[in-house]
Amino acid sequence: MEFFSNFTWAVPYAFSDAVGLCRFEKGDKLYDTTKAYNGEWSNAFKYINYSLYVQYPIRTTFEKKEGTGSVFEKNWNLEVQIDLYKKQKKIGIGIKTTQGRLYTALWKGDLTILEKNNSAEPLIPINARQVTKQLKEVESKALKFSDGLPVFTMVYDHSNQVSKEKYLKIYTKLSKYVSKKLLLLEPKEAGLNDWENIAPTIKIAFFPVKDINCEQLESIIKKAVYIPLENTKVDMFKITSHGEIFI
Repeated sequence: MEFFSNFTWAVPYAFSDAVGLCRFEKGDKLYDTTKAYNGEWSNAFKYINYSLYVQYPIRTTFEKKEGTGSVFEKNWNLEVQIDLYKKQKKIGIGIKTTQGRLYTALWKGDLTILEKNNSAEPLIPINARQVTKQLKEVESKALKFSDGLPVFTMVYDHSNQVSKEKYLKIYTKLSKYVSKKLLLLEPKEAGLNDWENIAPTIKIAFFPVKDINCEQLESIIKKAVYIPLENTKVDMFKITSHGEIFI
């Protein structure tokens, strides 16, 4: 089982939609250690310090592609109710907090953030679209992989269906040109400023390529992701909307 590496709590990839939309729902149960998922429960539960169970809102269905910044932000201040456990003993019943506070508690590992009266409202994390605008900050890291050849960098957010699909399309088109093992780095490792405020679901992908120049690389990326509007004669494609090319 795989987990989001930058959450303090154990948040499996199975919760991609919940964290991508910032909407945890009734029935969601989370633990503060990955060991909760290892082996037999009779042994695994010994390692769990805290766990929580979401009681409200009720479970709904939603379109996965709605995992955009605007939906995430709208859900940030919505109410969520949880039961909190310590060592399998219930220590909080129907705790009323917000989706954003719950998200932040799982991310940072500080349960005091759940209490509305005890702490300031947590900041909404920097999302994939915002990080894409910061990618020039990773130039020095990208050039370490370039060997004098172009390197394409982009944001990859495993909790966002649109981001995952874009990454897959670009990866498929570029795979035969990649000169080294594809790299997915944490924001801090990639060299981004303000990395501690970037959403914990985000990584930076580096595609060092060979046998093509910058113009050809941009053309390949355009073919992978750009769909012109019907009846338009204006080319609206901008490479910087999808990533950065360094050489």
